[in-house]
Amino acid sequence: MSVAISAHRLAAALVPPVGVAYRDLADQIRLLIVDGRITAGARLPSERELAAATGLSRTTTARVYAELRDAGLLLSRRGSGSIVCVPFAESSASSLIVTPEDDAGIAMTYAAPVAPAGLGRAFENAIARLPGLLSTTGYLPDGLPVLREMLAARYEERGLPTSPDQIIVTSGALGALSLIARTFVEQGDRVLVEAVSYPHAHEAFTTSGARLSTLPVVQHGPWDVETAVDMLASSRHRAAYLIPDFHNPTSAVMPEAAREALARAMRRAGTLAVIDESQRDVNLDGVELPPSFGTFDRDAMLVDSASKTFWGGLRVGWIRAPRDLVMPLVQARMTHDLGTAAFEQLVFAEVLQDPEPVLTSALNGFRTQRDHLVDLLATHLPDLAVSPPAGGLSIWAGLPDHNSTRLVAAAREHGLLLTPGPRFFSGAPVAGEAHLRLPYTQAPAVLEDAVHRLAKAYEGRRADDAPDGPRLDLIA
Repeated sequence: MSVAISAHRLAAALVPPVGVAYRDLADQIRLLIVDGRITAGARLPSERELAAATGLSRTTTARVYAELRDAGLLLSRRGSGSIVCVPFAESSASSLIVTPEDDAGIAMTYAAPVAPAGLGRAFENAIARLPGLLSTTGYLPDGLPVLREMLAARYEERGLPTSPDQIIVTSGALGALSLIARTFVEQGDRVLVEAVSYPHAHEAFTTSGARLSTLPVVQHGPWDVETAVDMLASSRHRAAYLIPDFHNPTSAVMPEAAREALARAMRRAGTLAVIDESQRDVNLDGVELPPSFGTFDRDAMLVDSASKTFWGGLRVGWIRAPRDLVMPLVQARMTHDLGTAAFEQLVFAEVLQDPEPVLTSALNGFRTQRDHLVDLLATHLPDLAVSPPAGGLSIWAGLPDHNSTRLVAAAREHGLLLTPGPRFFSGAPVAGEAHLRLPYTQAPAVLEDAVHRLAKAYEGRRADDAPDGPRLDLIA
């Protein structure tokens, strides 16, 4: 069901036009749409209602709507009103973009949000600065200077002294991890990792020839510090990859004492610490986080990105590296690509001029979606063990029957795509059968439809497990 925007509400969001009235107002509404303040599918007031609310003529508002229709942002039909259409908001071209009305299904195989309100304005501002960017070659192997300065300043604000020459801008966090692996890991090198973690990161290291040493999972998180210290002392590890802040997928936070102990052990062993901080800012409940891992190990590689708190479509990630390791990273990058897209870096630099409004909008949305998903699960799937995470973008739900793979297979039959728990485990994937990751980055209506589908799959699977019922085959 579309959301109807009243004439009074729309008029309140507009400022008196300057210059050609219909063109100015069309641009303002276009920006509201691009910014996410008017969402796809919203029904705008009639031309007559908007004219009355703004004090403009019906002819002017008619031309405003005509401009928006010509731009492909508005669809007007007799009897249905004028509906906002955002290009690419609903498309069958990608399995990652689905809606409740999409009979093909709902994809919850990723924890990535749509762009928050306010990001569109950063694109508008970046366009105004584009001429200066076009006067350069656009080859930026270490990143746009203004963006590197702003990222360095953010670390300074967190109490971690950083200069711009320690920042390397990459194509997302995964691009940063792949670059680190290609640069510093050779065939047969050991890399210490959490047994349960972001699978693509582990694959980035194994692709470079790494042998993964996995930490056992303990009750309060994926970090058995005592075992890790013993492993680092007993055999040489070239690197260690950890997610200490709102860990993916468990959302656990590594205690300060554990960070200090692991950092000390890695320094003693000569192990390169690769720390993924890409979810550190997704702090939904405002909990007090321990200091950055880099506070305890100044030689740690800190990896972060704009994807979780702002938008994955920017494809901007970065590495904060020790100065003596910057040049090896840049040189290694030259054999793979010559830099991250310059315009997207410029857009992100605009965001960082005043990031709080965009970040607040994003966190408010995530918080609403998390709470909605928790309530839905409690109502429709009470058998699942669910603890609302204080941060991050997904719920790590416990399954009473330890059959994640079979549940995911059953959900697929109901048009719901999920990732089974074993996908997040290295070394002992069977351990993942007790869990299911459920991202809450979709709109509330999509989450509601998804939970209904999952509940049907769960009940159907339980019926299939009855003594006389059929059995679903495991999917490899």
